[in-house]
Amino acid sequence: MTIRSRRSLQNPDIRRPSALASMPRDPSMLWLDRNENLDQKLLEVSDDILKRLDPLALATYPEAGETYRKLAAWAGVDPEQLLLTPGSDGAIRLVFEAFVEHGDAVAHTAPTFAMYPVYSQVFGATVHTIRYQRGKNGPELSPLEIESVLRQHAPKVLCLPNPDSPTGTTLAPDILARILSTCAEVGTVLLIDEAYHPFFDWSAVAWTKTSRNLVVARTFAKAWGLAGLRVGYAVAHPETIAYLHKMRPMYEVGTVAIEFLRLMLEHSDAMAASVARINDGKCYFADAMRTMGFDVLPTQGNFIHVAFGDDSAAIHAALDGKVLYRKNFDDHCLAGYSRFTVAPKDIMEQVIKPIQKAMGEKG
Repeated sequence: MTIRSRRSLQNPDIRRPSALASMPRDPSMLWLDRNENLDQKLLEVSDDILKRLDPLALATYPEAGETYRKLAAWAGVDPEQLLLTPGSDGAIRLVFEAFVEHGDAVAHTAPTFAMYPVYSQVFGATVHTIRYQRGKNGPELSPLEIESVLRQHAPKVLCLPNPDSPTGTTLAPDILARILSTCAEVGTVLLIDEAYHPFFDWSAVAWTKTSRNLVVARTFAKAWGLAGLRVGYAVAHPETIAYLHKMRPMYEVGTVAIEFLRLMLEHSDAMAASVARINDGKCYFADAMRTMGFDVLPTQGNFIHVAFGDDSAAIHAALDGKVLYRKNFDDHCLAGYSRFTVAPKDIMEQVIKPIQKAMGEKG
């Protein structure tokens, strides 16, 4: 007998990379390919917390109440507005599970985080794509097009990462406020992914206290340097977060993650200092690239785009075997640019030197 999956999963266009095909990255290279935070000083804080963890965290089921209260205090919301998730990706999936049924409309940007189109397909949504256009100062998103999609199609969910990835772009608070107002009019849930907070310091979280149409997704993977812990959270109005809690598994995340976060939240100053060091490294790298005549796109995340132009082949060859980074993009709005995760100055200097050497050898 043929097994019967969800109708949407029978779509042959839904493809996920094989977990068995993944390979460890070369430890001798700089890992600047996945927007991770590899700041050594922050890693020292994490290492200290690991050593303090009680081994019982491996043997017991999680009790998350204290961690929720600490997180609420840091985020400036009530504990009843929070739900811990497996990364911000887990928060995004819960929004789809809670609000999207087969055939419902969903709108998201493009290019964007890979899981938005995947979840749209998995849940059988009709997708309305809002594409970035190539502008003078980098990718641009049309607020008028967003408003048009909302009023014409009233999607169940509108996905707007802020900053978006891979573009690194943001929408101004006044524009987001108008979009949220329109979402309330047409019955759309606005999902704002703030994975790069506080590299980009502004946040929509305060709006969740009054708006039932807003969910903010965040992660501890970027600024907090905990990508391997796979922990994020959703913030929403208590009535809205209640729907996500109905979809919650028995335990949101594991005890090790809960206990680690409980201790890590006492070191938000170390996280803020790390963000400052990385932003300094970003400015340092951008200035060096512009000094050599390369075009650099401004971004609001812990990554940067550089167009090497006619020197691309020489520079890629100079970095080969030394640095892992995104060499190019297929999408028109970023064509010709390479993306580097940014880090403190001492790390970015290791990227600048081989580029300078390659340019010097070209004369």
